[in-house]
Amino acid sequence: MIESRRTALVTGGGGGLGAAICRRLAEDGLHVCVVDIAAENVKSVADALVADVLSASAHVCDVTSSAELDTLAGEIIQRFGDVSILVNLAGAVRNAVLSKVTDDDFDVVLTTHLVATMRTVRAFAPGMKRQAYGRIVNTSSIAARGTVAGISYSAAKGGIEGLTRSAAIELAPHGVTVNCIEPGVVATGMFLSTPKEFQDAQVSRIPARRAGTPDEIAACVSFLASSDSSYVNGQTLTACGGLSVGAFK
Repeated sequence: MIESRRTALVTGGGGGLGAAICRRLAEDGLHVCVVDIAAENVKSVADALVADVLSASAHVCDVTSSAELDTLAGEIIQRFGDVSILVNLAGAVRNAVLSKVTDDDFDVVLTTHLVATMRTVRAFAPGMKRQAYGRIVNTSSIAARGTVAGISYSAAKGGIEGLTRSAAIELAPHGVTVNCIEPGVVATGMFLSTPKEFQDAQVSRIPARRAGTPDEIAACVSFLASSDSSYVNGQTLTACGGLSVGAFK
């Protein structure tokens, strides 16, 4: 069991943004448990960190499954001790206008984002309470404020912000903070797979006139995951280049 450093766990760690967050936390001196449903992705991210003499391990888990999460929690606690930092990033996107949203699509999006976040917090919060220390960082999106053809995604992200505030109240007496990061347009993953015309239109609405980078979001997560954020609790940090205040410019 690693006792010389604190342990961080990042769900959705196999994606582009997840990889950046895992790297930043590892550079902060943490052992990072890279968690994702895609085995190749978690191995690739963890191996890259280890190759750079950083501390990381790969873990395959479907975070929508309570049984798999309980198994994962048991294995990680046995190997590395109680998790001190939990970053919830896992999710899925199935966008559609309201009239075309299917029950299945709505259920999948809410389960992979909102329900999985609740289950992950539920699985690892007891360990944080045992050690009287913890940092939980959930992931919302500026889409929580409303977006076209994104009913399911917006609902899930809005729910995560509410979950964050409620969990923060409950866990605060135990030395655990729960906060949320709300990225705007980030140059990774799904955004980069869209047509250039769409990308240009989105960027034109941002006062900074550019998309954010994964490293910039990772820096925000790093702060919320650190001891420096000890008096920040139940908050949502928006990192959007000013989009939230300049969308109608």
